[in-house]
Amino acid sequence: MRFHITHMLLGGFAALAAMAAMDAGAQSSDRQAPAAQSPSTPSPSTQAPSTQSSGRLSSGTRSSEDSRFLDEAIRGNLAEVKMGELAKERSQSKDVRDYGQMLIDDHSKGNEKAMAAAKSMNVPVPTEPSAKQKQTYDMMAKLSGSQFDSMFISHMVQDHEEDIGKYNAQAQSGDSSKATDYAKDALPTLHSHLSKAQSLESKVSDRSSSNDGASGRSSRSATAPSTRPSGSLQ
Repeated sequence: MRFHITHMLLGGFAALAAMAAMDAGAQSSDRQAPAAQSPSTPSPSTQAPSTQSSGRLSSGTRSSEDSRFLDEAIRGNLAEVKMGELAKERSQSKDVRDYGQMLIDDHSKGNEKAMAAAKSMNVPVPTEPSAKQKQTYDMMAKLSGSQFDSMFISHMVQDHEEDIGKYNAQAQSGDSSKATDYAKDALPTLHSHLSKAQSLESKVSDRSSSNDGASGRSSRSATAPSTRPSGSLQ
């Protein structure tokens, strides 16, 4: 009887030992198996760039546009001053000469503000007009009188229309830089210059037409045959 009980106890211990061994093996297998990575979690190398990085890129692009605008604005102001000086020398019209003086005064003041904005933003300040603006000046310098007036005023209308477009774009960019502040400040003056140029363009055109008509009548009078009867006393 004791032998049978002892045999049963030994059998139970053996079964418990086998179960413990199986459980230990399963735990060891779990520790060795690599954890599965969730496909929904992107790896660090494939994550989208942060909004901070994107913001720096946008700021850099905006800064480049501000720099280009200020460079063109300063060169434009310098060109307008020189064109104003040329108008005072070449025009035969007091109205056009007065317009030239207005260009000198207003664009000189405007350029001081543009250069101050450029310096505050560490933008290089140009010291002369662009090559195209110099070419236009040289062409105008060869004209005089009514021919100069007509070409000069036509150029002023076109030039200020283009400038207003550029200044409006800068003013509406949503940027709070010194370049944008300058653009907003300068727009009323540019609109005033355009309006004055358009008014002068009509006057210059009428004057030119009147002069052409008078010249034609004078030419016809000089070449018209005499209606005096042949043989009459002179």
